[in-house]
Amino acid sequence: MALIALFARDARIREELRLSVEEFGHRVLYAAQLKDLMEIVLRERPAAVLAVEAASEDGAALLAELSQRAPLLPAVVAIKPRDAERAVELLRMGAFEVVGAPWTPENIDAALKKALRSQSTDFQVALPVPALRNPLVRFLGVLAAMLVVAAYWAYQKPRPPVQPPEPTEWALPYNHPAGLAFHGKKLWVSDWFSQTVYSHDSRTLAVEKAVHLPTEVPGALAFAADALWIASAPRSLVKHMLDDKLRVLARVDDAAPQTVGMAYDGLYLWTCDGKDGRLHKRILDDQLSVAASYRYPGSRPAALVFDGHSLWSLDAGNRELLEHDLADPGRVFRRVSLPEYRRGGWKPTGLAFDGNRFWTAAERLPKGEEPGRIFAHSVSIGPQ
Repeated sequence: MALIALFARDARIREELRLSVEEFGHRVLYAAQLKDLMEIVLRERPAAVLAVEAASEDGAALLAELSQRAPLLPAVVAIKPRDAERAVELLRMGAFEVVGAPWTPENIDAALKKALRSQSTDFQVALPVPALRNPLVRFLGVLAAMLVVAAYWAYQKPRPPVQPPEPTEWALPYNHPAGLAFHGKKLWVSDWFSQTVYSHDSRTLAVEKAVHLPTEVPGALAFAADALWIASAPRSLVKHMLDDKLRVLARVDDAAPQTVGMAYDGLYLWTCDGKDGRLHKRILDDQLSVAASYRYPGSRPAALVFDGHSLWSLDAGNRELLEHDLADPGRVFRRVSLPEYRRGGWKPTGLAFDGNRFWTAAERLPKGEEPGRIFAHSVSIGPQ
Protein backbone atom coordinates (compact mmCIF):
# COMPACT_ATOMS: atom_id res chain seq x y z
CA MET A 1 0.00 0.00 0.00
CA ALA A 2 1.31 3.47 -0.92
CA LEU A 3 0.36 7.00 0.11
CA ILE A 4 -1.00 9.00 -2.86
CA ALA A 5 -1.53 12.78 -2.83
CA LEU A 6 -4.66 13.72 -4.81
CA PHE A 7 -5.30 17.23 -6.20
CA ALA A 8 -8.68 18.07 -7.74
CA ARG A 9 -10.68 21.30 -7.43
CA ASP A 10 -14.06 19.68 -8.15
CA ALA A 11 -15.41 17.82 -5.09
CA ARG A 12 -17.29 15.20 -7.13
CA ILE A 13 -14.28 14.36 -9.28
CA ARG A 14 -12.06 14.34 -6.20
CA GLU A 15 -14.32 11.81 -4.48
CA GLU A 16 -14.55 9.55 -7.55
CA LEU A 17 -10.77 9.44 -7.96
CA ARG A 18 -10.24 8.89 -4.24
CA LEU A 19 -12.49 5.82 -4.37
CA SER A 20 -10.73 4.56 -7.53
CA VAL A 21 -7.29 4.82 -5.93
CA GLU A 22 -8.38 3.32 -2.61
CA GLU A 23 -10.03 0.45 -4.51
CA PHE A 24 -6.53 -0.79 -5.36
CA GLY A 25 -5.33 -0.65 -1.75
CA HIS A 26 -3.65 2.76 -1.60
CA ARG A 27 -4.12 5.46 1.07
CA VAL A 28 -5.16 8.91 -0.21
CA LEU A 29 -4.67 12.43 1.12
CA TYR A 30 -6.46 15.02 -1.01
CA ALA A 31 -6.48 18.76 -1.52
CA ALA A 32 -8.60 21.23 -3.45
CA GLN A 33 -5.96 24.00 -3.56
CA LEU A 34 -2.38 23.83 -4.82
CA LYS A 35 -0.93 25.28 -1.60
CA ASP A 36 -2.72 22.59 0.44
CA LEU A 37 -1.33 19.91 -1.86
CA MET A 38 2.22 21.19 -1.41
CA GLU A 39 1.77 21.09 2.37
CA ILE A 40 0.78 17.42 2.06
CA VAL A 41 3.77 16.72 -0.19
CA LEU A 42 6.28 18.35 2.18
CA ARG A 43 4.72 17.04 5.40
CA GLU A 44 3.59 13.50 4.51
CA ARG A 45 6.10 12.58 1.75
CA PRO A 46 3.65 10.67 -0.52
CA ALA A 47 4.89 8.11 -3.05
CA ALA A 48 3.17 9.82 -6.01
CA VAL A 49 0.84 12.69 -6.93
CA LEU A 50 -2.38 12.33 -8.92
CA ALA A 51 -3.61 15.72 -10.15
CA VAL A 52 -6.63 16.75 -12.22
CA GLU A 53 -6.00 19.63 -14.61
CA ALA A 54 -9.16 21.74 -14.43
CA ALA A 55 -7.47 24.57 -16.34
CA SER A 56 -4.23 24.82 -18.32
CA GLU A 57 -2.53 26.79 -15.54
CA ASP A 58 -3.15 23.97 -13.03
CA GLY A 59 -0.78 21.53 -14.70
CA ALA A 60 1.95 24.09 -15.33
CA ALA A 61 1.81 25.49 -11.79
CA LEU A 62 1.75 22.04 -10.20
CA LEU A 63 4.71 20.72 -12.18
CA ALA A 64 6.70 23.91 -11.56
CA GLU A 65 6.13 23.64 -7.79
CA LEU A 66 7.05 19.95 -7.72
CA SER A 67 10.22 20.53 -9.77
CA GLN A 68 11.41 22.96 -7.07
CA ARG A 69 10.21 21.30 -3.87
CA ALA A 70 10.06 17.56 -4.71
CA PRO A 71 11.87 17.00 -8.04
CA LEU A 72 11.96 13.18 -7.67
CA LEU A 73 8.25 12.81 -6.87
CA PRO A 74 6.37 11.36 -9.91
CA ALA A 75 3.22 13.23 -10.93
CA VAL A 76 0.34 11.68 -12.88
CA VAL A 77 -1.85 14.33 -14.53
CA ALA A 78 -5.44 13.57 -15.54
CA ILE A 79 -6.75 15.75 -18.38
CA LYS A 80 -10.23 16.28 -19.78
CA PRO A 81 -11.12 16.38 -22.59
CA ARG A 82 -8.64 14.04 -24.34
CA ASP A 83 -6.01 16.27 -26.01
CA ALA A 84 -2.86 14.70 -27.49
CA GLU A 85 -1.05 18.02 -27.93
CA ARG A 86 -1.71 19.02 -24.30
CA ALA A 87 -0.52 15.58 -23.14
CA VAL A 88 2.78 16.05 -24.97
CA GLU A 89 3.17 19.55 -23.43
CA LEU A 90 2.65 18.18 -19.92
CA LEU A 91 5.15 15.37 -20.51
CA ARG A 92 7.71 17.94 -21.61
CA MET A 93 6.99 20.01 -18.47
CA GLY A 94 7.90 17.01 -16.31
CA ALA A 95 4.73 14.98 -15.84
CA PHE A 96 5.53 11.31 -15.31
CA GLU A 97 2.32 10.14 -17.04
CA VAL A 98 -0.78 11.77 -18.57
CA VAL A 99 -4.16 10.01 -18.38
CA GLY A 100 -6.90 11.06 -20.76
CA ALA A 101 -10.63 10.78 -20.14
CA PRO A 102 -12.46 8.56 -19.39
CA TRP A 103 -10.62 8.08 -16.08
CA THR A 104 -11.40 4.44 -15.37
CA PRO A 105 -10.01 2.81 -12.21
CA GLU A 106 -7.94 0.52 -14.44
CA ASN A 107 -6.31 3.44 -16.32
CA ILE A 108 -5.59 5.31 -13.09
CA ASP A 109 -4.15 2.18 -11.45
CA ALA A 110 -1.91 1.41 -14.45
CA ALA A 111 -0.46 4.94 -14.41
CA LEU A 112 0.11 4.90 -10.64
CA LYS A 113 1.76 1.48 -10.80
CA LYS A 114 4.29 2.84 -13.29
CA ALA A 115 4.92 5.88 -11.10
CA LEU A 116 5.39 3.77 -7.98
CA ARG A 117 7.76 1.40 -9.78
CA SER A 118 9.92 4.39 -10.70
CA GLN A 119 10.31 5.15 -7.00
CA SER A 120 11.40 1.65 -5.93
CA THR A 121 14.97 1.22 -4.71
CA ASP A 122 16.90 -1.89 -3.71
CA PHE A 123 19.03 -1.80 -0.58
CA GLN A 124 21.77 -4.13 0.55
CA VAL A 125 23.08 -4.35 4.09
CA ALA A 126 26.86 -4.05 4.37
CA LEU A 127 28.13 -6.24 7.19
CA PRO A 128 31.09 -4.92 9.21
CA VAL A 129 34.41 -6.58 8.57
CA PRO A 130 35.94 -8.01 11.76
CA ALA A 131 39.00 -6.02 12.82
CA LEU A 132 42.38 -7.77 12.64
CA ARG A 133 43.77 -7.75 16.19
CA ASN A 134 47.35 -8.87 15.48
CA PRO A 135 49.53 -5.85 14.41
CA LEU A 136 51.78 -8.08 12.29
CA VAL A 137 48.78 -9.50 10.46
CA ARG A 138 47.44 -6.00 9.85
CA PHE A 139 50.82 -4.85 8.51
CA LEU A 140 51.12 -7.83 6.14
CA GLY A 141 47.56 -7.27 4.93
CA VAL A 142 48.23 -3.61 4.13
CA LEU A 143 51.53 -4.51 2.41
CA ALA A 144 49.81 -7.16 0.26
CA ALA A 145 47.11 -4.70 -0.75
CA MET A 146 49.70 -2.10 -1.75
CA LEU A 147 51.60 -4.67 -3.83
CA VAL A 148 48.41 -5.70 -5.64
CA VAL A 149 47.55 -2.08 -6.44
CA ALA A 150 51.11 -1.35 -7.61
CA ALA A 151 51.14 -4.42 -9.85
CA TYR A 152 47.76 -3.48 -11.30
CA TRP A 153 48.86 0.04 -12.27
CA ALA A 154 52.23 -1.22 -13.55
CA TYR A 155 50.69 -3.62 -16.02
CA GLN A 156 47.44 -1.85 -16.76
CA LYS A 157 47.26 -0.83 -20.41
CA PRO A 158 45.08 2.01 -21.66
CA ARG A 159 41.83 0.66 -23.03
CA PRO A 160 39.35 2.39 -25.29
CA PRO A 161 36.19 3.47 -23.50
CA VAL A 162 33.43 0.89 -23.59
CA GLN A 163 30.52 2.13 -25.65
CA PRO A 164 27.08 1.20 -24.30
CA PRO A 165 25.07 -1.01 -26.66
CA GLU A 166 22.74 0.82 -29.00
CA PRO A 167 19.17 0.57 -27.73
CA THR A 168 16.80 -1.64 -29.70
CA GLU A 169 13.49 -0.96 -27.95
CA TRP A 170 11.68 2.08 -26.57
CA ALA A 171 8.49 2.64 -24.61
CA LEU A 172 5.97 4.97 -26.22
CA PRO A 173 4.06 7.73 -24.35
CA TYR A 174 0.74 6.23 -25.52
CA ASN A 175 -0.84 2.78 -25.37
CA HIS A 176 -2.37 1.85 -28.72
CA PRO A 177 0.09 2.15 -31.67
CA ALA A 178 -1.42 0.89 -34.92
CA GLY A 179 0.54 2.09 -37.97
CA LEU A 180 4.24 2.79 -38.50
CA ALA A 181 6.17 4.49 -41.32
CA PHE A 182 9.58 6.13 -41.88
CA HIS A 183 9.76 9.47 -43.67
CA GLY A 184 12.04 12.49 -43.52
CA LYS A 185 14.39 10.78 -41.02
CA LYS A 186 11.44 10.50 -38.63
CA LEU A 187 9.36 7.59 -37.40
CA TRP A 188 5.64 8.22 -37.75
CA VAL A 189 3.22 6.27 -35.54
CA SER A 190 -0.56 6.30 -35.42
CA ASP A 191 -2.53 5.66 -32.23
CA TRP A 192 -6.08 4.53 -32.95
CA PHE A 193 -7.40 5.19 -29.43
CA SER A 194 -6.31 8.84 -29.20
CA GLN A 195 -6.94 9.37 -32.96
CA THR A 196 -3.50 10.91 -33.27
CA VAL A 197 -0.46 10.61 -35.55
CA TYR A 198 2.92 11.19 -33.85
CA SER A 199 6.31 12.06 -35.37
CA HIS A 200 9.32 10.74 -33.41
CA ASP A 201 13.04 11.40 -33.61
CA SER A 202 14.41 8.11 -35.02
CA ARG A 203 17.45 8.18 -32.69
CA THR A 204 15.91 9.02 -29.32
CA LEU A 205 12.22 8.28 -30.11
CA ALA A 206 11.30 11.63 -28.55
CA VAL A 207 7.94 13.00 -29.73
CA GLU A 208 8.48 15.95 -32.06
CA LYS A 209 4.94 16.47 -33.34
CA ALA A 210 1.45 15.20 -32.59
CA VAL A 211 -1.52 15.77 -34.93
CA HIS A 212 -5.01 14.91 -33.69
CA LEU A 213 -7.41 13.60 -36.37
CA PRO A 214 -10.89 13.90 -34.84
CA THR A 215 -12.73 12.48 -37.89
CA GLU A 216 -10.51 9.40 -38.28
CA VAL A 217 -9.51 6.24 -36.43
CA PRO A 218 -5.97 5.98 -37.87
CA GLY A 219 -4.36 2.61 -38.53
CA ALA A 220 -1.84 1.68 -41.23
CA LEU A 221 0.40 4.45 -42.65
CA ALA A 222 2.24 4.84 -45.96
CA PHE A 223 4.01 7.78 -47.58
CA ALA A 224 3.37 7.87 -51.34
CA ALA A 225 3.81 10.56 -53.98
CA ASP A 226 4.42 13.41 -51.50
CA ALA A 227 1.39 12.53 -49.38
CA LEU A 228 0.56 10.49 -46.30
CA TRP A 229 -2.05 7.76 -46.75
CA ILE A 230 -3.87 6.53 -43.64
CA ALA A 231 -6.17 3.52 -43.38
CA SER A 232 -9.03 4.74 -41.20
CA ALA A 233 -11.60 2.45 -39.60
CA PRO A 234 -14.03 1.23 -40.60
CA ARG A 235 -13.44 1.42 -44.38
CA SER A 236 -11.60 4.51 -45.59
CA LEU A 237 -8.23 5.29 -47.14
CA VAL A 238 -7.45 8.96 -46.51
CA LYS A 239 -4.82 11.03 -48.34
CA HIS A 240 -3.19 13.80 -46.27
CA MET A 241 -1.06 16.78 -47.23
CA LEU A 242 2.40 16.82 -45.62
CA ASP A 243 1.83 20.06 -43.72
CA ASP A 244 1.69 20.79 -39.99
CA LYS A 245 -1.99 19.90 -39.74
CA LEU A 246 -1.97 16.93 -42.19
CA ARG A 247 -4.92 18.41 -44.05
CA VAL A 248 -7.08 15.95 -45.97
CA LEU A 249 -6.65 15.89 -49.75
CA ALA A 250 -8.88 12.94 -50.63
CA ARG A 251 -10.94 10.21 -49.02
CA VAL A 252 -11.52 6.86 -50.75
CA ASP A 253 -14.03 4.20 -49.70
CA ASP A 254 -12.03 1.01 -49.11
CA ALA A 255 -13.59 -1.97 -50.84
CA ALA A 256 -11.38 -4.34 -48.81
CA PRO A 257 -12.99 -5.31 -45.47
CA GLN A 258 -9.99 -4.59 -43.24
CA THR A 259 -6.83 -2.83 -44.48
CA VAL A 260 -4.17 -3.40 -41.81
CA GLY A 261 -1.02 -2.53 -43.79
CA MET A 262 0.13 -0.30 -46.66
CA ALA A 263 3.38 0.14 -48.60
CA TYR A 264 4.40 2.18 -51.65
CA ASP A 265 6.94 0.69 -54.10
CA GLY A 266 7.36 3.86 -56.19
CA LEU A 267 4.59 2.89 -58.62
CA TYR A 268 1.88 0.95 -56.81
CA LEU A 269 0.31 1.23 -53.39
CA TRP A 270 0.18 -2.22 -51.79
CA THR A 271 -2.40 -2.97 -49.09
CA CYS A 272 -3.07 -6.09 -47.05
CA ASP A 273 -6.51 -7.21 -45.99
CA GLY A 274 -6.35 -8.71 -42.50
CA LYS A 275 -9.81 -10.25 -42.63
CA ASP A 276 -9.72 -12.06 -45.99
CA GLY A 277 -5.95 -12.59 -46.02
CA ARG A 278 -5.25 -10.87 -49.37
CA LEU A 279 -2.53 -8.60 -50.76
CA HIS A 280 -3.80 -5.94 -53.17
CA LYS A 281 -1.74 -4.00 -55.75
CA ARG A 282 -3.42 -0.62 -56.26
CA ILE A 283 -3.04 2.14 -58.83
CA LEU A 284 -2.79 5.67 -57.45
CA ASP A 285 -5.92 6.89 -59.22
CA ASP A 286 -8.96 8.55 -57.66
CA GLN A 287 -10.39 5.21 -56.48
CA LEU A 288 -7.11 3.40 -55.68
CA SER A 289 -8.20 0.74 -58.14
CA VAL A 290 -6.98 -2.82 -57.45
CA ALA A 291 -4.81 -3.94 -60.37
CA ALA A 292 -4.09 -7.41 -58.93
CA SER A 293 -4.83 -9.42 -55.81
CA TYR A 294 -2.89 -12.27 -54.19
CA ARG A 295 -3.49 -14.71 -51.36
CA TYR A 296 -1.42 -13.85 -48.28
CA PRO A 297 1.08 -16.72 -47.75
CA GLY A 298 1.44 -16.25 -43.98
CA SER A 299 -0.78 -16.63 -40.94
CA ARG A 300 -2.18 -13.19 -40.01
CA PRO A 301 -0.90 -10.05 -41.77
CA ALA A 302 -0.42 -6.96 -39.61
CA ALA A 303 1.64 -4.51 -41.73
CA LEU A 304 3.56 -3.97 -45.01
CA VAL A 305 6.72 -2.14 -46.07
CA PHE A 306 8.88 -1.83 -49.20
CA ASP A 307 12.69 -1.88 -48.72
CA GLY A 308 13.62 -0.68 -52.21
CA HIS A 309 13.83 -4.22 -53.63
CA SER A 310 11.24 -6.44 -52.00
CA LEU A 311 7.85 -6.23 -50.37
CA TRP A 312 7.91 -7.27 -46.70
CA SER A 313 5.03 -8.12 -44.39
CA LEU A 314 4.75 -8.42 -40.62
CA ASP A 315 3.02 -11.71 -39.77
CA ALA A 316 1.42 -11.28 -36.35
CA GLY A 317 0.30 -14.90 -36.23
CA ASN A 318 3.76 -16.44 -36.61
CA ARG A 319 5.64 -13.41 -35.18
CA GLU A 320 7.97 -13.13 -38.17
CA LEU A 321 8.85 -10.98 -41.19
CA LEU A 322 8.11 -12.32 -44.67
CA GLU A 323 10.05 -11.18 -47.75
CA HIS A 324 7.76 -11.40 -50.81
CA ASP A 325 8.50 -11.62 -54.51
CA LEU A 326 7.32 -8.25 -55.82
CA ALA A 327 6.24 -9.84 -59.10
CA ASP A 328 4.28 -12.54 -57.27
CA PRO A 329 3.75 -11.67 -53.55
CA GLY A 330 2.21 -15.08 -52.97
CA ARG A 331 5.76 -16.39 -53.22
CA VAL A 332 7.97 -15.94 -50.13
CA PHE A 333 11.75 -15.55 -50.47
CA ARG A 334 12.54 -15.55 -46.78
CA ARG A 335 10.99 -15.80 -43.30
CA VAL A 336 12.76 -13.98 -40.44
CA SER A 337 11.74 -14.82 -36.87
CA LEU A 338 11.30 -11.92 -34.43
CA PRO A 339 12.50 -13.09 -30.99
CA GLU A 340 11.19 -9.88 -29.37
CA TYR A 341 7.68 -11.29 -29.83
CA ARG A 342 8.38 -14.92 -28.97
CA ARG A 343 8.12 -14.21 -25.25
CA GLY A 344 4.51 -13.17 -25.69
CA GLY A 345 2.94 -10.10 -24.13
CA TRP A 346 3.20 -7.90 -27.25
CA LYS A 347 0.94 -7.69 -30.29
CA PRO A 348 2.85 -6.51 -33.42
CA THR A 349 0.91 -3.80 -35.24
CA GLY A 350 3.20 -1.71 -37.48
CA LEU A 351 6.28 -2.11 -39.71
CA ALA A 352 8.75 0.43 -41.17
CA PHE A 353 12.16 0.41 -42.91
CA ASP A 354 14.65 3.29 -42.61
CA GLY A 355 17.13 2.12 -45.27
CA ASN A 356 19.23 0.11 -42.80
CA ARG A 357 16.97 -1.76 -40.43
CA PHE A 358 13.35 -2.67 -39.80
CA TRP A 359 11.21 -1.18 -37.05
CA THR A 360 8.03 -2.62 -35.55
CA ALA A 361 5.36 -1.10 -33.33
CA ALA A 362 3.62 -3.20 -30.69
CA GLU A 363 0.60 -2.97 -28.42
CA ARG A 364 0.66 -4.51 -24.95
CA LEU A 365 -1.47 -7.63 -24.48
CA PRO A 366 -4.16 -8.32 -23.54
CA LYS A 367 -5.80 -4.86 -23.54
CA GLY A 368 -3.14 -2.27 -24.22
CA GLU A 369 -3.31 -1.05 -20.61
CA GLU A 370 0.42 -0.21 -20.63
CA PRO A 371 2.40 2.02 -23.02
CA GLY A 372 3.09 0.64 -26.48
CA ARG A 373 6.60 -0.16 -27.65
CA ILE A 374 8.91 0.29 -30.63
CA PHE A 375 11.47 -2.40 -31.56
CA ALA A 376 14.41 -2.04 -33.96
CA HIS A 377 15.48 -5.20 -35.85
CA SER A 378 18.74 -5.95 -37.65
CA VAL A 379 17.91 -7.98 -40.75
CA SER A 380 20.23 -8.42 -43.74
CA ILE A 381 18.79 -6.97 -46.96
CA GLY A 382 19.37 -8.13 -50.52
CA PRO A 383 20.00 -11.52 -52.17
CA GLN A 384 20.75 -14.35 -49.73
